[in-house]
Amino acid sequence: MLLVLRSWPVFIYAVAISIESILIEPLTTILHIPPIVISAVSITLAGAFLLLASAIIYRRNNKFTGISRAVLIFSKIKRNLFCASAFLAIGIFTWYDSISRVGASKEVLLAGPLEVIMIVILAYIFLREKLDNTQAIGVVVAIIGFFLAVLSDVSYNSSEFSVSLNGYSIVTLGDIEAIISALGFATAVLFMTKLVSIHSPLQVSGASLLVSGLILIGLLILSATIFPQEVFSYTRVSTLGSPIVIIALLLFAWIPFVGALSYSVGLRRLGAAITGTIGSCSIILTLTLQVLLNVSGILISNLPENILLAGVGSLVGFAGILIIHTDPHTYVLRKRTKN
Repeated sequence: MLLVLRSWPVFIYAVAISIESILIEPLTTILHIPPIVISAVSITLAGAFLLLASAIIYRRNNKFTGISRAVLIFSKIKRNLFCASAFLAIGIFTWYDSISRVGASKEVLLAGPLEVIMIVILAYIFLREKLDNTQAIGVVVAIIGFFLAVLSDVSYNSSEFSVSLNGYSIVTLGDIEAIISALGFATAVLFMTKLVSIHSPLQVSGASLLVSGLILIGLLILSATIFPQEVFSYTRVSTLGSPIVIIALLLFAWIPFVGALSYSVGLRRLGAAITGTIGSCSIILTLTLQVLLNVSGILISNLPENILLAGVGSLVGFAGILIIHTDPHTYVLRKRTKN
């Protein structure tokens, strides 16, 4: 009972991640906002909100002045902060763009288990973390869940870039972006480790999200200058300044803020292993919410063709993550660091 009471922030994190993933699709398909614009604006604002929250919290606790404590992270270990933010920017953009192509459910089915697998493998290679038999079994189970997710949405003669077999698109561009997203988040975790050893998870999340958002803004400006037609293929540039779009972006920015804040609280209360395990239930939650929204007609979105296989894949993927996290030494600190 005590664990349930202490873990409620992590459940909020899982819900926030699921809602964030689901809402990305209507933002791109209904409001026609390019994924790069959504990610650049929302992540920059979320990072700024987190740093402001950090300043308020530390001021109440009388630890330095609020502002100086919040910005202290920028003056130390700058290389680790920039590297973490750069890989985080890659993960966030490909996460958002993948959802616009294959839907929230398939993206989280692919990236969720794969991200944890990559974290374990990269930690083993670069951080000399121990990889025991239990973790190895968890990795194998999670990989099975990953491939079930791939097979749950096999289309015929896909119009975009894809890897095909007998005319059926097995791996599409959106799938590849989901894989890149998982690699980006997993690599960011390696650099964030050193930051968390000196600063609080809330400060690390705020600073890394703010810097990654600024990187995405720079990428947006550069891409819009060089490839304006490709960047704004979703909509006319003039519509981006409409009140509806501006309000939608401002409201959407609060979701990654709530997710990052609740994850940081959960990490401090429960530790990385339990927080990562509970947070990973967003894999199942996202698919469930999307199915319910589609059945009720509230929000029609892109779902895997084989819902049953996708459901089995989500359960198997989550089981793999659960097995990996049974080891108390497992190194998992994710946003999804996606906060």
